[in-house]
Amino acid sequence: MHFLSNTHGCEGWGGEMAQRIRAFDWSSTELGPIDQWSFSLGSAVQMLLASPMPMVMLWGPSGHMIYNDGYSVFAGGRHPYLLGTPVELGWPEVAEFNRNVLDTCLAGGTLSYRNLPLELLREGRPEQVWMDLYYSPVADDNQQPAGVMVMVIETTEYVKSERVRQELTHNLEQRVAAEVQARSAAEDQLRQSQKLEAIGGLTGGVAHDFNNLLQVIAGNLHLLARHEPDNIQVQRRVTAAIAAVERGAKLSSQLLAFARRQPLTPAVYNPQRIYAGLVELLQRALGETIHIDVQLPQDSWCINVDRNQLENALLNLAINARDAMRGEGVIRITGENIILNRKECAGKSIKPGEYVRLAVTDIGVGMSPAILARVFEPFFTTKRQGHGTGLGLSMVFGFVRQSGGHVEVWSEESKGTVVQMYFPRSLGEESHEIDAEPALHTEGQETILVVEDNEDVRITVVELLEQSGYTVLTAEDGDRAMQALQGGLQPDLIFTDVVMPGRVKSTDLADWARVQVPPVAVLFTSGHTRDILSTNHLLSADIHLLSKPYSPDALTQRLRSVLTARQGCP
Repeated sequence: MHFLSNTHGCEGWGGEMAQRIRAFDWSSTELGPIDQWSFSLGSAVQMLLASPMPMVMLWGPSGHMIYNDGYSVFAGGRHPYLLGTPVELGWPEVAEFNRNVLDTCLAGGTLSYRNLPLELLREGRPEQVWMDLYYSPVADDNQQPAGVMVMVIETTEYVKSERVRQELTHNLEQRVAAEVQARSAAEDQLRQSQKLEAIGGLTGGVAHDFNNLLQVIAGNLHLLARHEPDNIQVQRRVTAAIAAVERGAKLSSQLLAFARRQPLTPAVYNPQRIYAGLVELLQRALGETIHIDVQLPQDSWCINVDRNQLENALLNLAINARDAMRGEGVIRITGENIILNRKECAGKSIKPGEYVRLAVTDIGVGMSPAILARVFEPFFTTKRQGHGTGLGLSMVFGFVRQSGGHVEVWSEESKGTVVQMYFPRSLGEESHEIDAEPALHTEGQETILVVEDNEDVRITVVELLEQSGYTVLTAEDGDRAMQALQGGLQPDLIFTDVVMPGRVKSTDLADWARVQVPPVAVLFTSGHTRDILSTNHLLSADIHLLSKPYSPDALTQRLRSVLTARQGCP
């Protein structure tokens, strides 16, 4: 075969397979001796060898294999033994498939496959592969199909990489969908938070003015009672009016709790200690038909909270749970040490880290999604008129958020409700209970500077203090108070409102008092502090605050306590 003796510049005609084809003994096959091959057969082999693509020709009914250098690489360990071998013997694991190829193409048909999955033996082990296969008939000199030309392209790596890409794309789509959902939840949470923040700002301002009004009313009622000690009618009416003032003060306190503007005195506590001191009050408040199931871990982490406010929050939640179960059933109070990751904090107002989760669970009537969306709004209640102010959950919300935590509610109609409070773990030393201060003499002879911009409040405070023996000086704002102090006024204590007009703030007066020798005592008072005493209303131990409205006894006892602490004597 002369074309195999001269390459004519074609690399394939001078390659390994050209040499092997020329050296092979074809006389024992259907093809016969190579020098007797037909023109069409020789041309087909010449074309096959010249192709850079892996190609094999199956000749005759048995499909004797003639292939090029590209196909020899694909054949792997079967090369060179495939040369001249019937295809069904050369690839026995796909013999049936190749028999169909021969039958189809020798009948004049064509076949093509894209990414066809096949299982081939490679190095003695079955291996899943994918192939692009193209089959075309080859005619002999009589123009009859005598062989099959096959182009072979292995796509295994492509298919595997495409599957990885599709999986990554699917995972990415899932992650994007999850991220979109998380962002949507966070946006909903933000809108709700902004809504509650706006309501909180309004209620905080209202509570401040309301407390000033209550202070004027309470102060004058107490003065009236002192002026008419023997008038039974006056005493009875004053007592009723003061009770109403106290209810108003409680309402105002709940508003400030929701607005996160109530002064807190936090300390490090173990939740077990808090519950141990609360259990009797809970059982008495809930009644004998309610069973309280408490599940707190023995190794519970400590939290930094205002104990009184946490007890109020648990009591409020327990009362809500009792009402939801119509006074009968089991209320479960649970605690858990948990670590929240970034994903778990999405949509919450807290950062990843260690938390103590306290939960109150009931199996009561539950809430619809529409009601659930409004549970933290102040004055929103589903209880009938006269049986709820709508401030219980609002107070819990504000207290937990002010304590650096998060609160969330799950509820479903006819299944019950779960309220979960998250508090950051505290690594500080656990606080110990301090015995209550002994009763102090409330009268005194010291000089008190009263700084109060509300004239009605100022007048009543002056009269109450003068009746207790104190010498009282007044200033209607911080500017006038500072002017008097720098002019030589030397009070024993400054009793100042927190929020006042003018350039000089109450904290400026406290700074002046602190550097005097000896230091001048300072007692703050306010209806709400508006972040003046601290950025988060968490009061330090050296800040003394008397919240409005206050009674004469509360005023004089607190004054005496601060003065005594300054003097360092009992």
